Amino acid sequence: MSRKKIALWFLIVSVAISAVLGIIVILTGNFGRLEVRIIFTTLTISAASIGALACGAASEAGRYKALATVGIGLAILAAVLLILGIWFEPDGDQYWKFTASTSVVAAATAHACLLSLAKLARRFAWSRAFAFVMIYLLATFIILSIYFEPTSDFGLRLIGTTSIIVAAITIITPIFHRLSRDDFHDGTAEVQRPKLWATVTCPECGATQPNSLKETTCDRCGCRFVVRILAAGEPTIKGTSTH
Repeated sequence: MSRKKIALWFLIVSVAISAVLGIIVILTGNFGRLEVRIIFTTLTISAASIGALACGAASEAGRYKALATVGIGLAILAAVLLILGIWFEPDGDQYWKFTASTSVVAAATAHACLLSLAKLARRFAWSRAFAFVMIYLLATFIILSIYFEPTSDFGLRLIGTTSIIVAAITIITPIFHRLSRDDFHDGTAEVQRPKLWATVTCPECGATQPNSLKETTCDRCGCRFVVRILAAGEPTIKGTSTH
């Protein structure tokens, strides 16, 4: 079974369990620590599965496979750390700081993998590199705020500013992807366009006419005909005479 299918099944099962437990809690009114732990565990697995799916999609597309593999590993590690914390409640802040930092990097990597799926023309290629830099810069700022409590609001302003830039480039990337389609389409069309002789003979009167894949009207007899290439080197002529 592929990694993508495994992540999908984990996501399906965890979402189903969360939904069932939520319904049971609402109907019975029994919301104890055990139910809270189970729900948070299934939510954690769901989040990790979504992150792994994002990285897996990039890997299957053949883009940034090393980054995608690291992202899947980070998603699994973050999920394991969170689940251990939920069930065993370790003492001390260091464990939770490390867990939060790992989760931030995992989320940043999944985000980067999603943006890597965009197929960008050369004129828009800069946006992907810029997005990667800003995503991991934002992750760095968040991790620094986790380990070092800001003494002023400068750190929060820095995080807020970087978040806006990341949100903007995330929105713009799909637009660049759409605009790039015309570039790739034009390039493909140039390669696949059949090469025609400069002239073609009218099938009605034999007069020489400029060749084209579109409808041609003979300037001598008025016959209208279309040259259609069915296979390389095998042109056929279909025509109807209008006198």
